[in-house]
Amino acid sequence: MHPLLEKKHTGALLPLFAMRSKKDWGIGDISSLGLWIDALAALNLDLVQFLPLNEMPPGVSCPYTALSAFALDPLFIAIEEIPELAECPELKEEISSKRFQTVLRHLRGSKTIYYNDVKQLKFDILWKLYCRFHENHILKGTAQAAGFFAFADKNDYWLRDYSLFRRLKDTHSWTSWTHWEEPLRRRDPKALKEFEAANENQVRFFKYLQWVIDRQWRAAKEKAAAKGVRFIGDLPFMVNQESSDVWARQGEFDIHKEIGAPPDAFSETGQRWGLPAYRWEEAEKNDFEWWRLKVKKAEELYDLFRIDHMVGFFRTWLIPHDAALKPDFDIRDEKAQRERGKRFLEAILRASRMLPVAEDLGLIPPFVYEVLAELNIPGYKVMRWEKKAGKYTEPENYPRVSLATSSTHDNEPLADWWAAVEYGEKKLFWAMVSGQSGKPPVFSKAREAVLRKLLRSASSLVILPIQDIFGSRDRINVPGTVGGHNWTYKFPTPVEDFFRKHDGLLKNFAALVKEERK
Repeated sequence: MHPLLEKKHTGALLPLFAMRSKKDWGIGDISSLGLWIDALAALNLDLVQFLPLNEMPPGVSCPYTALSAFALDPLFIAIEEIPELAECPELKEEISSKRFQTVLRHLRGSKTIYYNDVKQLKFDILWKLYCRFHENHILKGTAQAAGFFAFADKNDYWLRDYSLFRRLKDTHSWTSWTHWEEPLRRRDPKALKEFEAANENQVRFFKYLQWVIDRQWRAAKEKAAAKGVRFIGDLPFMVNQESSDVWARQGEFDIHKEIGAPPDAFSETGQRWGLPAYRWEEAEKNDFEWWRLKVKKAEELYDLFRIDHMVGFFRTWLIPHDAALKPDFDIRDEKAQRERGKRFLEAILRASRMLPVAEDLGLIPPFVYEVLAELNIPGYKVMRWEKKAGKYTEPENYPRVSLATSSTHDNEPLADWWAAVEYGEKKLFWAMVSGQSGKPPVFSKAREAVLRKLLRSASSLVILPIQDIFGSRDRINVPGTVGGHNWTYKFPTPVEDFFRKHDGLLKNFAALVKEERK
């Protein structure tokens, strides 16, 4: 059993983009993270769960649709903490100008995130910073330049493809790589070398961004470790078709099919996710190399990692682009499904010392749970979904090797569920929480009892979405919908005012966590 499962750990689900601070540029960044680590530690929490941090394409805010499985989104760079900024007085003057500060105040003060505006503002400054870094360090061969090139060499197995892809996207007006000139589309070595030589600085710029964010993230992770706070990362099941990974590993992906979910109680027609399918037979020839590399890289960023859509590794719902063909699972035989999923998980376990957590929600065949139990991989226990024989399961009876939670980023917060759920169901739930059969109270009066019950879970890992800690009804995502209401959530209070504004609630919650962890 993994050492982290030997004791109880309690944390919060709080996306990095939602970590508001007074100095952010309209989106939570790594500087904000440093302050939130202090806040979470003060609440006696020792885990923080993120959503995926990989770079998203322009106009996209969904973190599960990434340009790369490896590159972090430069949106999370804390620009004013980049050391090279001290060498650029003209940039510091630009940032402190009235015009610039007016824009910053607007972005900081907005209730939601304006991704495109933040991206334009940050990338403009980051390019200028890179140009100065090139002049002051790369051309002069300084120690900082040596550090940058050492990072680039160490990460070359993904960084070169990513940086080339990003520049190629820019030069091709973001058209699909499937429409590029044939030599670039099929990755002819000579064509790539010529393109890289002709665009040396622009390609290197994207490497520089990853070096900058790597330095900042490592400092934040060191601070978290010193405070006793561990990071849970989130590794999506798949990347965007328009990603450097699919372009670089064309033989391992099938862009003529897309993945999704079969029809179920939530969707009569099933779900289409617009993401390419795996060619599993090719992926297995190198023992799932792409995933092993992903996990090994993630080990530099996190202490635990969530594997999204766990059931998809056992069997994947495929939707052909040819309308004459019907959607179906890629494997029909249950034994074959079980064996492939187990082979995948065993390969992942060999690749890293991190503890994986399986997102095993939805319609899951029993053999998936069996394999997870065999390998001591925790799955999810969402308190309001755990029922047997018409009764809610007591969290005290959850298996030790599991992650207990009150909700997920794709579902409504507890307060929202409480307001909408059928009365009889709420009464059953409240009976489990309180041990009483009476009328359930309003959620503001039930919140602390519900949290206490979850914190008493037998699960080694307990995660509370930040909304449920406060009893708010703010959503992060509403599946099946598109719009500015998804993935743009900000915590309403800047972290600097966190305790001043919520002192009573937070003191009570911190005491509750401490008491129930004993």
